[in-house]
Amino acid sequence: MATIDFNKCSIFKGLEPDEVNLIIGVCDERLMIAGENLFLENESGDSLWIVTSGRVDVFKNIRGDIDRTLISLGVGEVTGEISFIDQSRRSAGVRTIMPSEFLVLSRTAFQEVQQNHPKIAAAFFQNLSSILAGRMRITTELYRESVAFSIEATGASQLNLRALSEDLRPVSLYLSNGLTLSGFILQMDNTPAGYTIIVKDKSGKLAIIPYHAIQKIELE
Repeated sequence: MATIDFNKCSIFKGLEPDEVNLIIGVCDERLMIAGENLFLENESGDSLWIVTSGRVDVFKNIRGDIDRTLISLGVGEVTGEISFIDQSRRSAGVRTIMPSEFLVLSRTAFQEVQQNHPKIAAAFFQNLSSILAGRMRITTELYRESVAFSIEATGASQLNLRALSEDLRPVSLYLSNGLTLSGFILQMDNTPAGYTIIVKDKSGKLAIIPYHAIQKIELE
């Protein structure tokens, strides 16, 4: 197992060396190759993973085999914190991007620390909550940027699509496949697959367009 200065890790902030060693003592050691999954989104699990060497990517599945990396974590950082706290299913997947080593702390093993050393456990949870709060800020900012990009990409920042459908204003839709559709927006629907727009072209034909397939909307 790689040797790192655990006293400089945020998860052990404020703990004495012997207190850090107490927690490390109930952890399991894991060595994984590059491209190996620590766990996948929606899997059950309650263990916290501490990176002692290498690097991992935290990712969300968008659809099919398409993933989006949310954050990359290196030595001294932790992952799996949400399920460790509430024993819920994993909110994201994590995989190595190079050979990596970990300390894995299960809730069952940590209960021993909680029972016998409650002050150490309290300090550990305080550090964990600070880490979680910081990541929530990052997630919120990523969400804001994603929404802003989507609005800008579709030209919707200057349009009220529901108002256009009510007023039957003529528009041109520029699609991601390179085609352009001109007509009137009749309706917007929210389906399990996402938002769709029903358009009536100038010849009277109806088309159902997925909202994510629209690159730009222009008034005629």
